[in-house]
Amino acid sequence: MDRSWAVVVFRDDREEAKVYQSGPRRLWGEVESAYHWWLSHGEPDHSRFGLTVTAEETHAWLDDPVNSWSL
Repeated sequence: MDRSWAVVVFRDDREEAKVYQSGPRRLWGEVESAYHWWLSHGEPDHSRFGLTVTAEETHAWLDDPVNSWSL
């Protein structure tokens, strides 16, 4: 609802992509941060992730519910 958006334009003849974004959230920065987190955790596939949902909270986790973060 905050109207943030990002578009990435890839071209075959260029090594780097061009990023356009607007709004209060820097969405491409969030994507880059998530990508680096994924790399630093050994590029986990979907089988290593879990989700715990209770009436009070929702937590995603990697490998074990002890390694959780709130959503």
